Amino acid sequence: MILFLVIGATWALLYVPQDYQQGLTNRILYVHVPVASLSLSFFPLMAVAGTITLVWKMKLADMVVKVAAPLGAWFTALALASGSIWGVDTWGTWWIWDGRLTSLLLQFFLLLGIISLRSALEDSDAAARACALLSIVGCINVVVIKYSVDWWNTLHQPGTTFGMTSDQPNGPEFWIPLLIMGIAVALFFAVSLILATRNEILERERRSQWVQELVQE
Repeated sequence: MILFLVIGATWALLYVPQDYQQGLTNRILYVHVPVASLSLSFFPLMAVAGTITLVWKMKLADMVVKVAAPLGAWFTALALASGSIWGVDTWGTWWIWDGRLTSLLLQFFLLLGIISLRSALEDSDAAARACALLSIVGCINVVVIKYSVDWWNTLHQPGTTFGMTSDQPNGPEFWIPLLIMGIAVALFFAVSLILATRNEILERERRSQWVQELVQE
């Protein structure tokens, strides 16, 4: 993960050519695109885990829902922040009520809502069910985010990777470091989710004998 991150960031910041329209601003997209793309995976992940929680009552699935919500909020916030930094230079404004930006902001608030709902409900089973249902509902907004640039006439550019699907694609010097950064961000997400789930297991089972033995070791 660290190797991919160092290589991708160094390549993107120091060696990627300037874009003929955006200049050096295009380098922000090497953070924004991977983070924003991966942020869309949180609600589907939580919805699958939430469905397992509702149907089979698996505690591990509920733990995934619980730890994924804060991670998703951080990823979404970073996507919004990096997009605003790019937008102020490209569009001339930090924020505009664009279809994709607005729906991504809604995703951020939905994730905060799941976190707050978990904290507000004292009954752990009721909290698990409520968060699972809200996670499933949140998948609808993911579809809106994905296709908002096609459904509405907005400032946000279509869902392409530096024009690789356009009539004039950019060369590998543009998309290879983007691919490396995408792998690095995905690995960071996977490691963070695994470690957070592990901590949640230890927290919930802290009175169990195996946890006590693990702590003593």
